[in-house]
Amino acid sequence: MEKQYTQKRYVSYEELQKKCVLLAEKIEKSGFSPNMIVSITRGWLLSAYFLADLLGVKSIETINITTHDGTVSWEIRDATKIPKDFTEFNALIVDDLIDSGKTMKYILDQYTFNPLETKIATIYCKSKATFKPDFFVEEIPAEERIVFPYER
Repeated sequence: MEKQYTQKRYVSYEELQKKCVLLAEKIEKSGFSPNMIVSITRGWLLSAYFLADLLGVKSIETINITTHDGTVSWEIRDATKIPKDFTEFNALIVDDLIDSGKTMKYILDQYTFNPLETKIATIYCKSKATFKPDFFVEEIPAEERIVFPYER
């Protein structure tokens, strides 16, 4: 089933960086101190770097997941193919957007994390997402499509 977006918002690199600052402030204020950022790639790589720099995190690991191919199909494709165990880290799992929540549910089911020392952060979270992150900057309507600068 294809989703219908009635609104598009184009986000600049500068706006994305400002949102990363706001996200880092929320994380610091909470008292959570990650020592590993787990980035959902490809889109989040740039923002993961910004966030790691802002939080003083030296390690970034990636999980290569895609959930659509431009036609807004929702098949999850995991290109990582390497079992990863993050239990020894205070992991901050980051993505640019939580749309439905299926990607995060998949990651938490397929990879090993310490549930007491793992948090999830995103810049945007759809209002109808079935999965809510621990930290996010902005809730957006389900019909809005965010077009990130690296998607142009």
